Amino acid sequence: TPRPIVGLFSLRRVGVLNLGMIYHIIQFLLLFLCTINAQIALPTFQAVHTPHIPPKVLIIWDNSASNSNTLSLKSALESAGITVTLSSASETSYDGTNPSLSSYDAVIHLNGTSYNSDMPSAGQNALVAFVQTQGGLYIHSEWNVWAVANRSHYSNMSELIIFNYSGYDSGSNTYTEVNAQSGHAILVDVPSSFSVNCGYNKGTAKSFDSNPVTVLMTDNSNDGIAIREYGNGKIMGMSHSGNWNYGTLSDSNIQQLYINAINWAH
Repeated sequence: TPRPIVGLFSLRRVGVLNLGMIYHIIQFLLLFLCTINAQIALPTFQAVHTPHIPPKVLIIWDNSASNSNTLSLKSALESAGITVTLSSASETSYDGTNPSLSSYDAVIHLNGTSYNSDMPSAGQNALVAFVQTQGGLYIHSEWNVWAVANRSHYSNMSELIIFNYSGYDSGSNTYTEVNAQSGHAILVDVPSSFSVNCGYNKGTAKSFDSNPVTVLMTDNSNDGIAIREYGNGKIMGMSHSGNWNYGTLSDSNIQQLYINAINWAH
């Protein structure tokens, strides 16, 4: 009789339809899962934004933490986005713990008024390690070179003090960029030649067996602004004497050199 045949045909047709539906459902699910995976994976293709961390600078002061010119330099650095701390003691009492250098990127060492007293050996050794091992920037000015030549100070810091001494002078001092270094990052926004009232070292850059000094600016017939790499870190030497008798640290061009050096090394 035809009835079973029709039933069999109907079952087979239903089976075909069910298989077709299952196939479409699987396609839909696969498409859905692929879309979800793509959306989940999408952030891995986007640039990861790393927040800028401002350089941290320690100023080791000479005559007073409240000296108006030291504070003027501090303010200029902070206006440039640099985090600045003043040492807990003067440079003549700095021993590497007041404060520790471990959290700083750069140290500005002032010695314009305290040249007759040496820094403790522990402080000197801490500064050497800060540059050589930690990779920090050390910035010195005068009278470091005078104190080396005339008081035998800073005996542990011979690799960090990068000028020779042949005398000193004071009054208007003209800094002039070295032509070959005119494009250096430290000279950005600094006039190719400018004058500032200061005490200053008369001498040339020191010679080292390795990692030579690069002179960026001369002052009159002397070397005035110079840099050197040492170990993992960097050094900038400046021939001016900071707080000695003049408001040199309040000069905007001198301040810009400090700012540029810190950003160059950071």
